[in-house]
Amino acid sequence: MAYASQSGRAQTNPSNPRAFGVCDRCGIWYNHDNLNWQFDWAGASLINKRILVCNTCNDIPQEQLRTIIIPADPLPVSNPRTENFSTDETNTRATSGTQLIPVSATGNGYTATLTLNVPSTFPTIAVGSTVVISGMSPPGYNKTAIVTASTNTTISYASTVLGPMTIAGTVLINVDPTTGLPLVDGDTRITQDYKVRVTQQTGEPPGGLNTQPGTDPNAPGDSDPGLPYNMTEVPKTGPL
Repeated sequence: MAYASQSGRAQTNPSNPRAFGVCDRCGIWYNHDNLNWQFDWAGASLINKRILVCNTCNDIPQEQLRTIIIPADPLPVSNPRTENFSTDETNTRATSGTQLIPVSATGNGYTATLTLNVPSTFPTIAVGSTVVISGMSPPGYNKTAIVTASTNTTISYASTVLGPMTIAGTVLINVDPTTGLPLVDGDTRITQDYKVRVTQQTGEPPGGLNTQPGTDPNAPGDSDPGLPYNMTEVPKTGPL
C-alpha cells in the first residue's frame, strides 16, 4: 500500500540531523538549509522579500521593476581643472574706486565745486573723469557727474544745487586697480578680446586700444610718465 512521505523533499539522517522547513511559496517540506531568501528589484537595488523558498520557487528578479539609470555622458572627471571662460571672454579691465571726503562745497545753481580732503600724493583728478557723490546735504550735490574743472584739491561739475554744504558725504573716483591711479578721462582699457591681447598701461589716450601704449606725456605714472607704469620701454603688442 502506497503512502505519501511525511518528510516531503527533506532528507532525514539520524546521525546528522537537519531541520525541516516549509517553502513559503509551494508549501512542500525541504531541509531548512536548502531554502533561500527571495530577492527582487525595487528601484535601483535588490531587496529581500523576506520569504524563504525552494530552488524551484526562487524566481529571477524581475528587470521591469528595476529603475533605469542613464550613465553620465560624457563621464565626469575627478578633480577637473577647467578654463575660466567668464574671465577670458571679458575684454574690458575692471575698475574700482577711491573714496574722498569733501571738506566744503558750494553751488551757484549751475555748477557745484567740492573741496576734497586729498592726500598729498594723490594726482589731480582729470577733467572728464566720472565721480559719484553721495551722502551729502543738501541732496542736490548727490549725483553721478563728469568733472568739468579741477585743481589739486577741488573738482567742479554741473549741478543745480544752491548754497554751501551742510553735511559731508563721500566722493568716489574711478581708479586703476593695479596702479591705484585715477582712470584718465574715464576711458576703459581693453585687456584681451577674441584675437588680440594688449599690455595694460596708464598713458593710453581715450578710445585707444593700447596698440602703441605709453605715448601720452601727460599720463600719470612713475619716473617717466610717457611709459607704461613701472616699465622702462614701450612694450610690443599685437595679434597673438
